[in-house]
Amino acid sequence: MIPGPFAYAERWDEKSDIYLGLAIERAANAAVVIDSDSVIVKPAVAEAHRPAPVQPGNGGGAQGPGETSPDTGAQPDGGTPQPPPPERKPTRFTGSVMISSERPAREIHQIVEAIVEQLTTIPGSSVKLKLEIDAEVPSGLDRAKVRTLVENANTLGFIDKAVE
Repeated sequence: MIPGPFAYAERWDEKSDIYLGLAIERAANAAVVIDSDSVIVKPAVAEAHRPAPVQPGNGGGAQGPGETSPDTGAQPDGGTPQPPPPERKPTRFTGSVMISSERPAREIHQIVEAIVEQLTTIPGSSVKLKLEIDAEVPSGLDRAKVRTLVENANTLGFIDKAVE
């Protein structure tokens, strides 16, 4: 629980001008997830955006069967409120980046801190990394260099390797 006079919302929806997942009184029992969408709300602001209570028989609009009232979430026939459909969250991240051959360790370290650690700290996540090397040597590779490269690639567990 966050100490102090605060409310919590899962996110702010600009289109409908409402806080989604607003927790005021139940804030002590609310599941609080801090991410790029979540917001901490001042109590006065939260009260001004408090959802209207559901009132039976409040369906005087022109909604069709099974539709919900946008202001209360109640069905037009006075039935129980329908929960909003769960938001489908992205489940995959992929990315490719060019790394300088002059300072690869520094750039790889930055990528590990900024991306890989963000993903590996999520419980249940599975993160795989793949390093691709594409080198061109206009003067050509001599036999000893080819042997060294192939042996080193084998020792380091390279899955794909080719010298052309």
